[in-house]
Amino acid sequence: MFTKLIDANELHVYNFLSYCYDNNKAHYSVKELMYELNYTQSKLLSVIRHTEMLTTYYSEYKLTFFEAEKVILIEFSPLFLKSKIYATILSRSVGFKLLDSLFKEKYHSLEHLSQKYYMSLRTIQRKLGEMNKILENYHLTCSLKRMNPLDGKEYHIRYFFHLMYWQIFDEKEQESIKKVEKNQKIMGIFTEHAPYMREIDRQKFNAFLAISLQRIKKGHFLQEIPDNVEVFQHPLITKERFKEKILKPLLAVNLVSLKDMAETECDFLYFMYGVMNTYLECDLKDLDIHKMNEGWNSEEAYFVHYLEKYFHVTLADKERMYLLVNLTMIHHSSLVFGTKNKIDAFGNTAREEELQRSFPMMYPTMKRFFYELSEDREQYLQYYEMNQRLIFQYCMLTRDVFIKYEKPLTFSLQSKYGKTQELWEKKRILNATNRPLECVHFSEKPDLVISDYPIDLEVYGLENTPVFYWSGQPTVNDWRRLKSVMKELRGKNIQSLLEKMTLTH
Repeated sequence: MFTKLIDANELHVYNFLSYCYDNNKAHYSVKELMYELNYTQSKLLSVIRHTEMLTTYYSEYKLTFFEAEKVILIEFSPLFLKSKIYATILSRSVGFKLLDSLFKEKYHSLEHLSQKYYMSLRTIQRKLGEMNKILENYHLTCSLKRMNPLDGKEYHIRYFFHLMYWQIFDEKEQESIKKVEKNQKIMGIFTEHAPYMREIDRQKFNAFLAISLQRIKKGHFLQEIPDNVEVFQHPLITKERFKEKILKPLLAVNLVSLKDMAETECDFLYFMYGVMNTYLECDLKDLDIHKMNEGWNSEEAYFVHYLEKYFHVTLADKERMYLLVNLTMIHHSSLVFGTKNKIDAFGNTAREEELQRSFPMMYPTMKRFFYELSEDREQYLQYYEMNQRLIFQYCMLTRDVFIKYEKPLTFSLQSKYGKTQELWEKKRILNATNRPLECVHFSEKPDLVISDYPIDLEVYGLENTPVFYWSGQPTVNDWRRLKSVMKELRGKNIQSLLEKMTLTH
């Protein structure tokens, strides 16, 4: 969504740098780039000029254009990040600056903005229109004619600004976070009371807290919060313990007293502390599944029950707990902050074809499961309407459960170069992935035969088994081809597993 704020020329720069970085070549011809990026020559030359200018703001790459040879040389520093390029051009956009001024309440008249950014009034009005299209996705509107330009529920406003600033997050530039991170006592409290939070999770919550305190300081209080926020219970920490052990010291660093915080503010921060995290099985190992089931949300419990029934899976208690807790966080967050166009932490939207690319086998299966589930529970259609990354999130969660049942891909390896060469190849293949992989004898009917000499598979009863031939001393291309073949075979195995899954823990 936030890419709509970016100037077209700078968006071309981002696409140009992304292409070069992803392809990782020392140089590119003008002809290749024109074809791959669908640019005219004049457009490409303009993009090159803007890319050279951007090094003033982000210098982790060097571009040299040899005009006579029509060749572009580009070198990326080891510190180069595509996400930082995105953050740099986003933060420099006029739309972002307008939103930033709204948060800081330093907005002025249209005439002042026109002079400040050297733009016509018509251009400024167009930028405000683009900005409102983004705000509308988050249930907000903006009009500079109002005393308070932003209109919408306060919790939606805070969530929007959190997303906006998280797009450009840079740990080195976050003064409010540094103030907290330098306080070793507070970091010790996180370690003691929230060991399940990674460093980035702590920083994310601290960043949200900073936005909330800034809004409170400006006189924007939470007048209301949704019912599910008010009654929310974190599975690992009670609301009172959160307030005393985590919130109170964090507020103290910001020179704010807990007793000065309204109950709705504390409830909302407690809710955000919960739903902003993901919880692994090891994080939840001390929870009692039977006690949790007594008061657990029926929708999540039914999801887990239906999952077991649909896939013929008998889950362990720790797996049920893992799903129950994380489903609750996803569904609560979806209902409170539901948007038509959901984005991730790097600004990527929720186009289904891109989401499915991450789970080519699992996504369609989970989608079928979801629609059958929603026939029994219409509530799930509401979740999906509010969060169109929902099926993708289900895939992310269940992957960690289903992968335990994945059948190892088996291979048999033969080499004329001798036992030591064969042993070295075997070790390298087994160490190349953390997915289940096993080297077996011909008699065990492997999924794949690998050899550097012709093999008569019929002799071994393997006439229907795929064979992969490569050099006695495998080349880089040989390893690349093997990886592709094994990936394809594994995909077929997973598809078969998902289609006829009958598992017992």
